[in-house]
Amino acid sequence: MQKVKIVYKDIKNMILKVKPSLEVVLSVPKDASAKEIEYVLSKRKAWIEQRVQGFKKHIALPKELRSGEDIHYLGKRYRLKVVASDSESMGLRGGFLEVRLRDSKDFTRKQELIKAWYHKRAKRCFEEILEKYSSLLGCQTQKLRIKEMKTRWGSCNPKTPYINLNLKLIEKSKRAIEYVILHELIHLKYPYHNREFYDYLGLYMPDWRERKLRLLEGMQD
Repeated sequence: MQKVKIVYKDIKNMILKVKPSLEVVLSVPKDASAKEIEYVLSKRKAWIEQRVQGFKKHIALPKELRSGEDIHYLGKRYRLKVVASDSESMGLRGGFLEVRLRDSKDFTRKQELIKAWYHKRAKRCFEEILEKYSSLLGCQTQKLRIKEMKTRWGSCNPKTPYINLNLKLIEKSKRAIEYVILHELIHLKYPYHNREFYDYLGLYMPDWRERKLRLLEGMQD
């Protein structure tokens, strides 16, 4: 089974997480016994493996970036089509994401073009959703930063005006993206994952659990 990091905390119940980096963390009460920990890990073994495999399948860009490989965008799967051309361009055409560049074998340039395309689409999509939910919550629209993040889909700091979103979030369905953005906006009001946080989340997004599953499992709309 995947190696699990055990963290002892001042909490009442055990909390098991599988991060996009494939790190598995089990937070346990300070007085938890080895037998209790072993029982929980044994009981959740299948769940851990499911999450790990889900992240392995959906979190990384194809390593070779050759024609025919899968590319994910807004929860849908496209085939990559690399075309040798005198001019560079990117675009969705039918079921393909077409990349045109002079040297079709130049991995670094293909990666740069795809990443830039993702970033441009992500900025437009994320800003629209952020504006929508900021208005819904009656709060000032926060400043958005899009960057590559290894262990989180999003983050925020109530003391600063920024919300950070993982660039790879643009690969997920729009409903999953909405969940992450609303999640981070609510953290500006409720910094911790307590009852008030989840009550507020459920008030504005009753189906948040389903959306979270779509985010973790790479499900499509």
